[in-house]
Parts: sequence; C-alpha cells; structure tokens
Amino acid sequence: MLPEKHILYLDILGFCELAKTPARALDLYQIINGLLVHQHHAFRCFVFSDTLLVYNIFDPKTAHDRQYCVMYLAEFAQDLLYRVIGREYYFRAILTKSEFLHQHFDNLEAFFGQALINSYRDEKTLIGCGLLMDSALLPDNRIFPTIWHCGRYHYVFLTQDIQRASEYGRGGFPFSGEILDSARLNFPMYAQLFFLKDVYLKSIHSPDPKVRAKFQATWTFYHQEFRALCDTWLSSGFDYAAIADADWEAARQGFESELKSEPFKYDANRARRPGPAAVSSEERS
Repeated sequence: MLPEKHILYLDILGFCELAKTPARALDLYQIINGLLVHQHHAFRCFVFSDTLLVYNIFDPKTAHDRQYCVMYLAEFAQDLLYRVIGREYYFRAILTKSEFLHQHFDNLEAFFGQALINSYRDEKTLIGCGLLMDSALLPDNRIFPTIWHCGRYHYVFLTQDIQRASEYGRGGFPFSGEILDSARLNFPMYAQLFFLKDVYLKSIHSPDPKVRAKFQATWTFYHQEFRALCDTWLSSGFDYAAIADADWEAARQGFESELKSEPFKYDANRARRPGPAAVSSEERS
C-alpha cells in the first residue's frame, strides 16, 4: 500500500514552442527557481522539462493538517501565477490527493503512484489556464473561491485582488480608490486586472483555436464568478479608472518596472551557485 499524498501537478503550457527560444525557457526556469515552495520545510518540489511537481513530506493527521496542505499547495501555484503575469508564460495545474511514492535509490529517484497517473492523464483533458482542484479536497479549502469545471474538478481563483475588487465594487463601479492607495493594493490589483485583460484578448485574438479555447474557458469562469467586475472591465475598454479612482499610474510604472527586473532574468553565474546542502538519508526517511 503506497502512502497518500497531496499533489500539485503543474504543466507549463506551450512549452514545445517556448523551448525553441532557449533564452525564454531559461528565464522561466529562473522564475521557477525563485518560487517560495523551495524554501518550505514541509514540501518537496521537483521540476522536469515542462512539469513542476510538489507534494507534502509530512503525513496529515487532522483537519487542520489537510487544510494546511491544500492552502499551501494552492499558494505555490498562486506564487507562480503572480510572477509570470505580463511575461507570456501560462500553466495548467491540478491539485489532488492519492497514492504517491518518491523513492530514493542509489543511482536514481523514482516517482510513481495513482496521484501522478491521474494528474498526468486528467491535465491533458482539462480546458483552461490556472489551477484545478479535485472536488475531494473542497472540504479542506478554506481560502480560495472555486467554481465547478467538469467531472470532479473545480476551477480555483488564485487572483485574490480581483476578488477584492469585486467585493469593493458591490455598491457599484468605480469604487473609491483611497483604500487601495493607502495600503498599496493598487499595485497587485493593477497586475491582476492586466491578467484578466490578457485572458480576454487571447480568448478572442489568438490565431490557434486550441489556445483560444483555453482562454475562453478561463474568461468564462471569471465572468461567472465576478460578473459585474468583468462586465465593467470589458465595456470600459479595460479602463482602470472604470474600476476605481486609484493611483493607477504609479501602479503601472511599478508593474512595468517589475517586468524588467533582474531576478526574473536568467543569469548563468547565479544559476551555477551551489544550492542547499544535500538532504541526508535520515532526513529522507
């Protein structure tokens, strides 16, 4: 009987095309290399080609433990999403729980189990971009809103500032931007509204019908969950002032500056630096 693990299985979309431009692929690996998951003691993360795999090391024994796993695995996907907005990288990920084993041999590491098989199979059949959660995990999801996708999967809304904007706009748009400016929430909200605009435009203008379908599905999920905000955003021609009277110019400058920042660019010297000390056999067991 294999142990049961919570699994985040994340696939980079369009990687075959991306790999034709090595500099772009290396920039993406640089971004993935900086994700917070690598610093978390309770999870292991592995990357192979276009796939990122994360699982919990400890065995959840309580409802709190299970909620902890679901929250952090979703936040790892969220971390990547926030870092790639505006950079033309996209992913589709599955969050599930089933049998999984990571076994260390003398000369190799083996990964297998039903969680991996199901994720590999199902990810290829699901349409959309972002995170899909196995419905079996919904009782342990306390943070992120979801909407039914198909079969046993729910789409997970990782863009918490779009959710916040929707809540602020319940009384109508545009809402007062004072709270955004005072707490500097205009910066993340600008980026996430940019993401929503990007999703819509690709759902209409992408020359590849399969790519259009992915973004059309994603836009549909957002429109169903945040209808008033999406309608306002679209009908205004993506005018930030239609959402709130915040300092969007400062947010725009910050967003564009972030896109050019060095931590998101591949640096061969930085990549060659030694990583964390190897994990001992005692720690693995």
